[in-house]
Amino acid sequence: MALKTRICSLALFCLVNGLSAQDFHFVNSFQSPSLFNPAATGSGSAKRTQVTSLYRGQWDNIGHQKAYQGIGIFADMRFCMQNSRKSYYAFGIGVQRDFSFLGGLSHSAGMLTAAYHQHLGGDRFLSAGVNVGGIGFGVHPGNLKFDAQYQNGNFDPSRSNGEDFLRESFVEGDIGAGVQCYSNEAGWSLGASCQHLNKPAYSLFDNQNRLGIGMVVFGTYTLQPAPYADYQWQFRGLYRRQSFLGSNSLQWQALLGSFFQLKTDQNIRWSTGLYARTTSTSTQSLHLNALIPAVQLSGETYSLLLSYDVDLARTRTRFSGGVELLFSASFGQADRCIVCARF
Repeated sequence: MALKTRICSLALFCLVNGLSAQDFHFVNSFQSPSLFNPAATGSGSAKRTQVTSLYRGQWDNIGHQKAYQGIGIFADMRFCMQNSRKSYYAFGIGVQRDFSFLGGLSHSAGMLTAAYHQHLGGDRFLSAGVNVGGIGFGVHPGNLKFDAQYQNGNFDPSRSNGEDFLRESFVEGDIGAGVQCYSNEAGWSLGASCQHLNKPAYSLFDNQNRLGIGMVVFGTYTLQPAPYADYQWQFRGLYRRQSFLGSNSLQWQALLGSFFQLKTDQNIRWSTGLYARTTSTSTQSLHLNALIPAVQLSGETYSLLLSYDVDLARTRTRFSGGVELLFSASFGQADRCIVCARF
C-alpha cells in the first residue's frame, strides 16, 4: 500500500479512499462548539472565563504506541458591553494535536477566535465570529513500511520507499467564520460556519492539493415536561460537509443524539444519552457509521463528559472504537451579560 493511501486509511475517521485534500481530524467533539464555529466563543458558561480540555484515544488501548490519539485545550473570556445590559464580545484561543507514535503521524491546529453576541431581547442572542490560525501535518517515513521496500515477501529498510515527498511536514494559515442564534436559558441553539476560507494547501506531495471551503450546521433543543421538573430531554444534531465543491463535496458526516438529564437537590446534573453517526461512502449515500453512548456530569461551573464510539464499520483492531474525555470549567466574575446554560 503506497503511503498516500496509507495516510488516508490512518486518518481519523477518513470518509473516502481518495487522495484529495481533506481535514485529518474530520470528527470533532460536539461538546466543544468553538472547534467548528467561532461564533460560539464565550457562550454557554456560568462565569466570565472558560477552559476546556479534551482527550481522544483511537483504535487501540489508550496510551498504546499504535493508538491514534488526540489532545486539545481551549479557553475563552467574555466582556460585557458598557452601553448594553446583555450584549457582549468574547475572545478565545485553542490548540489541538492529533498524533500516532507509530510513523510519527501528526496533525496540529492552533486558532485565535473572536465573537460578538448581540442581545435580541428576553433570553435570546445572535452572535457572529471569526477564527484565524494555522494547521500543520507531518509524518516520519523512516518509521513506516512501504510496498516498494518488500522483495519476495521480505522487508528491506535499505530499499527506496518509492515515494516522492515534496516535504515531510508543513504549516499553513487557516481562516473560518460563523454565526449562531441561541438561548442558554431555554436550552436551544442553531448555528452555521464556513471553514478553510483561504483554502490552505494540505498535502505532502503537491502544494496545489488544497482543502475546500467546508460547512458545518448544528443545533440543540431542550424539552422540559413541566416548568419545575427536575428532569429534561435535550436533542443535538450536527451536519458537516468537507467542501462545497469538488470531489471532497461528497465527504460528509452527521451526528444525531438524544440526552436525558436529571437534576439533584445539590444543583448537580447527570446526563446520559446516545449519538448516531452517519457518513457517506464510495458505495452508499447514507451509511450508519457508529453509535456513541455518553454520560455527562455537570455542576454550576464545571462539566465532565465521557463517551465511546462503537464503530459499526469493520476495523482491523479488536478495539473498534475510540474513547473521548472532556472536562470544562468556568471561573471569574458572573457578569450581568452572562446567562447560565440549562444543560
